[in-house]
Amino acid sequence: MITINLLPYARKRRQTQLTHQDRTLIFVVVAVIVVLAASYYYARLLVTRTTDHLTDLNAQIAALGSEQKLLDLNRSLAQRSLAIETNLTAAVQLQVNTNQILDDLAKDLPKACTLTQVNITVLPGAIDIAATSNQFVDLVRLFNALSADPKFKGVHISGYQIPYAAGAVAQGSQAKATMNLTLTWVGGSKNG
Repeated sequence: MITINLLPYARKRRQTQLTHQDRTLIFVVVAVIVVLAASYYYARLLVTRTTDHLTDLNAQIAALGSEQKLLDLNRSLAQRSLAIETNLTAAVQLQVNTNQILDDLAKDLPKACTLTQVNITVLPGAIDIAATSNQFVDLVRLFNALSADPKFKGVHISGYQIPYAAGAVAQGSQAKATMNLTLTWVGGSKNG
């Protein structure tokens, strides 16, 4: 049998063969595309994980923020309670000291004298008193008794007044001698 080629040679289907350089170039291009695609998906995965982690951290921070508010409130209440307790203890001690100061003053006060005014600053123990008596001698006895008492120090007279009546007898408050004393109580804070 005889075969006749009806197609011209130019139209024949050519089989092209790839050269070694062409195959290498295609392999490199495909490899670069695969590496870029893998890098892109890895970066997306990292962004997603980081976003999820940040969302988790923000939720934890919000929870800790509310716990911090509770802790701050608790600390504030504890400080207020401690301040009240300290003030209460100090107030009780001041009352004890005031009572003790008045007891110590009463022990040295002659019966003929009357205290008309007492100003006590408890913490330093400073006391200002005003006393009256019909006789100035009784006020001098009060001054001497307070000066000799070891529970008081720095006793000094800050002012005095002796009644003077020319010709007539003085009546009422003018007939009484007065003495103002300043002293410091050092008797301590013991009860009784």
